[in-house]
Amino acid sequence: MPLFKLYRLITYTCLLFSSYSINALEIIFINPGFSNSIEAESNKTGDFWFHVSKIMQNAATDLDVTLTIKYANRNHILMKELIQQAINDKPDYLLLVNEKNVTSQYLSKIDSNKVPIYFLLNRPSPASLEQLQKNGVNVVGSITPNNRVAGKSLMQQLYKKFTNKTKTPAHTLALLGDYTTPASTLRTQGLMDFLVQTSKVTLTAKEVANWSEQEGYIKTMAYMQLAPEINIIWCANDAIAFGAKRALTQLNKQSQVIVGGINWDSAPNNAYTLDISIGGHVLLGAHAIINLFDNHTDLKHWPLFHSTNDIFQPLNDTNKPLYNAINANNLAEIDFSQFSKTRPDKVEFTIENLLLALE
Repeated sequence: MPLFKLYRLITYTCLLFSSYSINALEIIFINPGFSNSIEAESNKTGDFWFHVSKIMQNAATDLDVTLTIKYANRNHILMKELIQQAINDKPDYLLLVNEKNVTSQYLSKIDSNKVPIYFLLNRPSPASLEQLQKNGVNVVGSITPNNRVAGKSLMQQLYKKFTNKTKTPAHTLALLGDYTTPASTLRTQGLMDFLVQTSKVTLTAKEVANWSEQEGYIKTMAYMQLAPEINIIWCANDAIAFGAKRALTQLNKQSQVIVGGINWDSAPNNAYTLDISIGGHVLLGAHAIINLFDNHTDLKHWPLFHSTNDIFQPLNDTNKPLYNAINANNLAEIDFSQFSKTRPDKVEFTIENLLLALE
């Protein structure tokens, strides 16, 4: 065989195997929430996690990544089983959410077989990460939103809207997500940061609502009767806020109380409109897929690490088209590969650039 033909054959073979190694990237994501295949009455925590998965699939398709998503349906026993199954399957990366610290506690007790683990939206504490590493768990990084900023921003926006409406004293009911999940505790810290700085707002009550529309409804019904002076309700997510709105409507007090949440969710059956919704972090699942793709392509140039993203924004007229697309499950038209570091014309992963990509 002539030397130049042999060289071409070798070059083609190298390119072929190089391309295959990238395209063969396999990621498993254990989603703590529900898929939309679960009947609506089973899901009282909103569509946030389903939207996370849908956008991740859009990104995976654009990057030719094989993404398998398994839903835990808010069942922590099932979540543990799915994690073990995923580890047995030995994907290139396992994407996990440290829901109520259950994930990190479970990983510390099992053999993770060195499967690279990347945390999304909720990561273990620094002390827990250190312990996991000591136990041989291969945590390669994480991406989380700045939940403390979100909690503070939500209260700022609620108070601003309240003071534009009335000069009466502000009395706030805070409906928290849970006691342990980092997203919940950090959002609560952000709320408290604002209250420390603003003496004109009275925190009348603070209660956990477990991310649930139904619990938001029950807790609001109870507290509005115990403390009818409440005129602001701060909610850890939009599902809780929709429950609060439902209760206020039933009590005929919807015009007297300002309600806000976090997630950019659409209301069930478009029944209620929140006064404030802070969101954007639903997009970080796609960002995680891009980070893992880049790392898999060239881990020396694009290593993984723990990052906190300031992606939260109040819903407004400018970002409403992105909100509408998210809730219509219609981000397929965005080419997520443009945000990969492997592209010479790579653009930053921001809400502003995602809006441009929609146009």
